[in-house]
This record gives sequence, C-alpha cells and structure tokens, in this order.
Amino acid sequence: MNRAVVAGLGALALVVACRALPSAVPLSNTGGVLEDTGTDRDRRSETALTAGPLSTEPKASLPAPRTAALPQEAPADAGVAPPPVAAADGGAPVVTWAGEYYGSDRLARHFEGEPDDVELDDKAHTRVETTSSNALVITIVNSASGEVICALNATVQGGTATLDAGQSCFGDEGSTATVTDGRATLTADRLVLDFDGTVVASTGDDDGTDDDTIEFHLDYHFDGRRR
Repeated sequence: MNRAVVAGLGALALVVACRALPSAVPLSNTGGVLEDTGTDRDRRSETALTAGPLSTEPKASLPAPRTAALPQEAPADAGVAPPPVAAADGGAPVVTWAGEYYGSDRLARHFEGEPDDVELDDKAHTRVETTSSNALVITIVNSASGEVICALNATVQGGTATLDAGQSCFGDEGSTATVTDGRATLTADRLVLDFDGTVVASTGDDDGTDDDTIEFHLDYHFDGRRR
C-alpha cells in the first residue's frame, strides 16, 4: 500500500479505538452534577460488613435523679397555743390567780401503827385572792357550810406559789395543825394544791388531869378548775 492509504488506515483505526474504549471519568450531566456510580456507597457497605455486626446489647439506663421531698409548711396557726398576756413592762407573763375553784380534794391523817383516816370530797371549794404582785391567800372552804377552814399565805412566782411554813390548817379545839411545806400550781384555769402538816392533839380530860398528847401527820391534795 502506498503511504496515503497507510496513513488513512491508521487514522481510521485510531478513531475506532477511541469509540470502543469507555472513559474512566464519568462525564458531567447537563446540571453540572456528577452521576452517582455507587462507588462510594459500595465502599461504605463493604466497611460495615468487614467491621462485624452491631452490638445488640441494651444500654444500661441511667438512674433517675434523686430529689429530696421538700417538707410541707404547716399552717401558721397549727399547734400554736395562744400567747400568755405579757406584763406591762415587757417582763414575764402575768398569771391571773384570783378566782373560785371547784373540784375534788383528799385529806389523809397518818397515825403510827393504825390505818390512815382519809376524807374525800368531790365538791371541794378553794378560793384564791391576790394581795400583791407576788403574794396570794389560798382559802380552803368547807363545801357543806361555806365556812372557811383555813386561809394560807403563799409567795407566788409565775404559775407556782409556795406556802409559807408554820401556818395552821385543819386544827380544831384541843389540837394544833401546822403546815410544814406546800405548793400550788396554776395551769390555765386548773389549780392544784398540795401540802403536808403535823398535828399535835391533847388526849387529857377537860379538867386537865391525865393530860397527854399524840402527834400525827397529814397531807392534803386539791385539784379543781376556776369558775
């Protein structure tokens, strides 16, 4: 063949070869976005397969936060007693002792070697009078006749009164009864009075012959409320 023919055949073969071989680089579409050949997606799938199956073990749940229960506030007036009346000078509260108190009492006389002589009264009556800011007179009244049995002086401090020692109560003709110690307490309208005493009684005849004495002890208890 001549050179022209050979050159033409070579050019034709080059054109045919170019048409037969596909391009290694994808061509852009009309939108300017490369076509998805699946190359990257397939690579991710292969990586996931080679990494092994995902763990199916459930995750441990975190404990719920602990919150301390807030204490509920009680009503402002719950369980609160009314305040006592304060003194005019801002000192200790003033306790009002004066009044008529009714309740029950018990008088017991203790004799050596003999049974006690006990008197009970469920209609007992006691009167309290205030003589000064720190002094009282506590009067035990006969509930049957209304007569005064004895009137006892006491020194008061707040809701407690101490009986003056050496006073006489429950004595009668031919005997003397001396209070040795005693105390009274006042809570709201409730009065409680307790005291001990010693009784000395004469056993002689009226004309003074065979004069002899006996001694015994007594205790008294009163519990009543003001009316």
